[in-house]
Amino acid sequence: METIPQILARSVRTFGDRLALRKHGGPNATTYTYRQLGVHSAAVAHRLTARGVTKGTPVALLCENRPEWAVAYFATHLRGAVCVPIDTRLKRAEIRAILQRSRAPLFLASQPLRPAADEAAKGLRNVTVAVIEALLADTVTGTSAEFPASPSAVAGEDVAVLSFTSGTTGTSKAVVLTHRNLASNAVAGTRWMGVGRDDHLVSILPLNHLFEQTAGLLIPLIAGASVTYPGSLNPRTIVEAMRSCEATIVLMVPAMARLLRKRILAALAAQPRWKRRLFHAGRRAAPAARRIGLPLHRLLFRRVHRALGGRLRFFICGGAPLDPRLARFFWDLGLPILEGYGLSEAAPVVSCNTPADYAAGSVGKPLPGVEVRIRTHGGSDEGVGEILVRGPNVMAGYFEDPGATAAVRQDGWLATGDLGRVDADGYLYVVGRLKDVIVGESGRNVYPAEVEAQIGLCPHVREVCVLGVRPPTGRMAGGAGGVNEEIVALVVPNEESLGTPCAEAHEDLLRDGIHEACLHLAGYKRPKRFGVWPGEFPRTTTLKIKKHEVRRNLGQITLKPL
Repeated sequence: METIPQILARSVRTFGDRLALRKHGGPNATTYTYRQLGVHSAAVAHRLTARGVTKGTPVALLCENRPEWAVAYFATHLRGAVCVPIDTRLKRAEIRAILQRSRAPLFLASQPLRPAADEAAKGLRNVTVAVIEALLADTVTGTSAEFPASPSAVAGEDVAVLSFTSGTTGTSKAVVLTHRNLASNAVAGTRWMGVGRDDHLVSILPLNHLFEQTAGLLIPLIAGASVTYPGSLNPRTIVEAMRSCEATIVLMVPAMARLLRKRILAALAAQPRWKRRLFHAGRRAAPAARRIGLPLHRLLFRRVHRALGGRLRFFICGGAPLDPRLARFFWDLGLPILEGYGLSEAAPVVSCNTPADYAAGSVGKPLPGVEVRIRTHGGSDEGVGEILVRGPNVMAGYFEDPGATAAVRQDGWLATGDLGRVDADGYLYVVGRLKDVIVGESGRNVYPAEVEAQIGLCPHVREVCVLGVRPPTGRMAGGAGGVNEEIVALVVPNEESLGTPCAEAHEDLLRDGIHEACLHLAGYKRPKRFGVWPGEFPRTTTLKIKKHEVRRNLGQITLKPL
């Protein structure tokens, strides 16, 4: 299988009337079998043809997570067109910019998002907005209808998706991915993660994001599994969806894991004291029980498991570093969180832990067919360097930007801009971004993610962002004659832990907590100053901290010595 139409055709032929996609709850609850998904996608593809869509035509897609998103996605590929998925949370001006840059003549939108689509496309010549529900209204719904045996003449090297990245640096690039890029990654991921036809996934992350497209849509459809869309990101709705479909796998980002943990602890707080004590005692005993194969979690935490459907095998987490405390919390409950690593330019999965092959703190081993190597830079230590990736999943390039493409495609390898190391057993560890590296007072490299992970262990800190800034006195000794940076930690306090409403007491507790947490770091890695960030950190649509915005507003923060 080298193309998305081939994936769909095989799944329709193999799994037929099995449940494929389902929208949970509400008046618009819908279900699609594999056959229905194929037939509806083919019918919409026919209607795209009637609207002038030909092979290679960019087709923009704005739709909530629901089965109709998948229908529009597959219909676009069956026609041989290029899908341009758009994040539903973008502002109108941002959507308009994507329409202009991609030059998509057709803009598919769901009925609820029709006003946003119309406003974004207003005044753009040669852009037509079409409502997905209207295209579906006249499709054949009978089970006697057949999915075409040869759905299209798409080839593996043809462009499939134009993905606009969210960008933590303030610049959004358009990644060009071929059918081979996406299909190879989905096929390898299906085998690597052991997804099967008895699995039920709950789709939480936005489908415009490649992680959800590949791991949350293509992989389960290759395996014959089913996918449920909660219809809302409200934690209660997500848990209800997990329970109703008896979810076995859920994809998430760390921010969602924190919300789920908060919900579990809130429910625990309402329990009698003896149950709370038993819960915490069970957590303390869990690591030892896990080592000897004793299923302690089935006895002590069965209530939590039942609340989440009772069949959950594991979570897959990516998109940002996972707090080790958060991972340990879920592992203690018998709900493994498997960290993975990827990027849009790699379609997107590079590596992932599996239930049978797991190393705490790592992002697992590379998928079959994907190679990873580390290119060390000056000042690096502990085997840390830039992560390079090679394989059939690596993008064709950046859209209409040969210069940017040449900067990251080097001798067949993709220079990711991420820093990491590979241990003796082949597990990959990500330590941060190359552009975020701080050249400290000693002239040695400091990786913010490592410092953030350590500060995150302080119970008084809810979130942390570590930056390198020029010290107030300007130049510092050390380095190659340049301006070295001072390490600064910006934190969002954990009000529940701090307790006291006194601002001065807060500051003292934070200073002491951060100082104590950083004692485990080498001296040159420890922050010199800290500041309290008001409210929440600015984030991308995939919930990564926008460090360029944090840095831009740094002058409004009072920095205190540690």
